[in-house]
Amino acid sequence: MSSAQPAVPAVVERARVFVRPALAQAIARFPAGLERAAGYYFGWWDADGSPVAGRGSRSLQACMAMLSAEAAGAEAEVALPGAVAVELIHNFSLLHDDIIDGDDIRRGRPTAWVVYGTGTSLLSGDALWAAAAEGLFAVDGPAGAAAARELNNALTRMIHAAARECEFDDGPVDSLSIDDYLHVCEGKGGALLGSAAVIGSVLAGAPAAQAEVLREAAHRAGTAWQAANDLENIWGDTVLVGKPGFQDLRSRKRTLPVIAALQSGHPASDELACLLKGDLDEDGLARAASLIDAAGGRAYAQEVARSHLAQAVALLDGAALPPAVHEDLVDLLDFAVTRRPRTGGRGGHGGHGTAAP
Repeated sequence: MSSAQPAVPAVVERARVFVRPALAQAIARFPAGLERAAGYYFGWWDADGSPVAGRGSRSLQACMAMLSAEAAGAEAEVALPGAVAVELIHNFSLLHDDIIDGDDIRRGRPTAWVVYGTGTSLLSGDALWAAAAEGLFAVDGPAGAAAARELNNALTRMIHAAARECEFDDGPVDSLSIDDYLHVCEGKGGALLGSAAVIGSVLAGAPAAQAEVLREAAHRAGTAWQAANDLENIWGDTVLVGKPGFQDLRSRKRTLPVIAALQSGHPASDELACLLKGDLDEDGLARAASLIDAAGGRAYAQEVARSHLAQAVALLDGAALPPAVHEDLVDLLDFAVTRRPRTGGRGGHGGHGTAAP
């Protein structure tokens, strides 16, 4: 599986360049073992510390913080502590998610817990969390305190969403609610992205109303993002996604397309339910994916991704934003969901990419 970096919009690459020196400075304070694991996760070096040009983090949360400050007419630099903090928290959450889910591949190479062990991976995530809080506490005045509170609110929502997701995986099918799962999607995919918008706005002194519009757009895009991720983890391009095919089916996760298919009442639902109770070889995984598709689960999740992304873009269209920043924000949210730069972005034409596999 390749770890080459997929194409990203220009604004996302700008955010990566913007935030990396401060990220490197933050993790340089860690004990050597934790710094190595964190830098490996960011895609900066290999397991032994040799520099690489791996795919690494997409830096979408950092990009949102940066653009939210620019939407208020401020220079990007005022949002740097917030951009660093949300990027640290995003990777903290993924380090822990990989352990919880037992995933051994992320971003096209072995996960940190596989390479360095569970203890080091857990502690590296904890160190990222602490560094994020420390960076915002260092910002003088009420803006820093407000940004730190917002970050903690995002963390709370993310943790609650992850806990609810575990309940979904353990509960009987007839106890699952699609509305509840969509709420989990917003918490997992949108809580931190929305808080990144608020944090960038707060640090730039933006009006509260503008911050809330950006937060809501991020929440809608976050739900779309998670729905698309659920699709990717069954049918996605393994090189683009950076994980093996049928990943969520291997671990019996009750994701949006699975729940929708099981509750559809389609004749394929009963066979799918029986199949998911047993051990699945590659043929069984392919059959389960085919049954989910036949029962409408794939189409349902695609529509959730498409409609929520459209809602996010409509919110941006209705906001009084500088035109260049508006285009960059649309590029960001579209890319967050589709993983591909949109053909209608700055310098291009043709509208949004497809929202999901």
